[in-house]
Amino acid sequence: MAAAPATATASGAAGALRAGTLGPRDHESSGPRPAVVALVLAGILLAALGVRLWGIDHGLPWAYNADEELHFVPRAVEMFAGSLNPGYFENPPALTYLLHAVFRVRFLEGWPFGSSGLRRAFLEDPTAVYLTARVTVAAIGTLVVGLVYLAGRRFAGAGAGLVAAALIAFAFLPAFYSKQALNDVVTLAPIAVALVASLSVVERGRWLDFVLAGAAVGVATATKYTAGAMLAVVGLAALARWRSEGTLARAASGLVLAGVAFVVAFFVLNPFALLELDQFLDEVQGQGEQAGAFAKLGQEEVPGWLYYLWTLSWGFGVLPALAALAGGVLLLREDWRRALLLVAFPVLLFLFLGAQARFFGRWLLPAYPALAVLAGYAATRLADRLSVSGGRRGLALAGVGAVLVAQGLFETIRSDVVLSRADTRAQAREWLFAEVPAGSRVVVEPFLPQGFFGADGRVGPERFERYPVKRPFQGYTRRLSAGMIETYRRGGYCWVVTGSHQRERGLKDGSPGARAYYGRLDRESREVAGFSPYRPGAEPVPFNFDLSFNYLPGAYERPGPVVAVRRLARCRPR
Repeated sequence: MAAAPATATASGAAGALRAGTLGPRDHESSGPRPAVVALVLAGILLAALGVRLWGIDHGLPWAYNADEELHFVPRAVEMFAGSLNPGYFENPPALTYLLHAVFRVRFLEGWPFGSSGLRRAFLEDPTAVYLTARVTVAAIGTLVVGLVYLAGRRFAGAGAGLVAAALIAFAFLPAFYSKQALNDVVTLAPIAVALVASLSVVERGRWLDFVLAGAAVGVATATKYTAGAMLAVVGLAALARWRSEGTLARAASGLVLAGVAFVVAFFVLNPFALLELDQFLDEVQGQGEQAGAFAKLGQEEVPGWLYYLWTLSWGFGVLPALAALAGGVLLLREDWRRALLLVAFPVLLFLFLGAQARFFGRWLLPAYPALAVLAGYAATRLADRLSVSGGRRGLALAGVGAVLVAQGLFETIRSDVVLSRADTRAQAREWLFAEVPAGSRVVVEPFLPQGFFGADGRVGPERFERYPVKRPFQGYTRRLSAGMIETYRRGGYCWVVTGSHQRERGLKDGSPGARAYYGRLDRESREVAGFSPYRPGAEPVPFNFDLSFNYLPGAYERPGPVVAVRRLARCRPR
């Protein structure tokens, strides 16, 4: 008589597994105790915040990252002039609006506080504004760690969640870009929410789950356009729900509801995309065509897919990347519904970005939450094989997690130390102000922020008379020629300041004009001052659009390019 209940129980369990309510999350029942989980998670969050705040004032008052200097922060400040229209759509404005709201409260600027002169203060000294923006992003980056824990816990148990959270906390790229007032890390927060909501669609299929999933993707897309590919995950969740529930009409209705929530969330955070629809479509299309068809000067000549695989080896970590791959394979074998939710977006994003003409490691960051959860799941499975009892499993999981986190933690701490030191560009500025007479004619390559040579802040008159460099600055290297050296002499521009970012891009690209220009400059001038970011005796790092700007290699002692100040021979100042 006992066989019937046992058979019924087994049948029910099998049905539950098909429905997605059993499977990998069964680890939760044998995972660490709630008090231990809370304590470990609190430690991870505090440490994550610490490594994000360490060196967060790097470079200030100058924002050396061109995107940080030109996009979100200055546009958020300019909105205090009276219009919330960001004026451009090459980047979506969700972060801009968030920073505008933060600045309003932090500096008591705008309604209902009146005017505190923030726009003028920002022009004179932007330190406080940029620091506020960076701390905001760092706080969101820490929130992302908690959200990734939640995603890992929902998909595969508390142990997997803790490992996933630790990976996002200390992996190099998420930590590094949490120190920049950019949208890359901010996008990870709604993406993590969308992952959890998509799983809820599979498990419960409530209307609220569909709405939350669609709205989260809408918020993510209003922060970074490429996050829109997460809609595919919501679609897969609806498909999985249909397969388990058998009701096509409800799944289709839920998907439509998610689509409506996506559209509403996107346009609430990007309203002028609707009000200025033609401009929005033109600029987004232009941005896509530029990234898809025109490589950056000095970029690696490799397929984008290989480049992004390489960035995973240091941005996420070699072992974490392999663990994510293993986790994806294991999960596909055990519960394909959950697996598809985690695997689909990283694969789609990887395929899309790899097909573009331009590639940067941070563009793949939106895939990191799902990769971290997959790696966390693989870690729990390995811990199971290494242990038998629950207590030993906890120790085994801690050991596996420590091994996975080690590379990122080491790289992040080393990066924090480097960023905390004076930038070579600031060192060069100090030398020029001390050694070159005010009013001297100087040639400066376009590798410095606006107002860098202001005699009294960024809005004051420039200390030197600079040789005019034609826009667009992106084409500077292609316009170089050996004859420019004589032009400098005739005009009395006897001082020439070069930066390795510009020089190496042209030489790496093989530009004949750049080779001739720098060759003649070296022959007909002498270096009177040089500022290197490298440790004594270290080999210079070949130019790369990631490593030359994130200072990951161990050769770096401080941030910045190699800056050289040269004095032209046979040149009479004017």
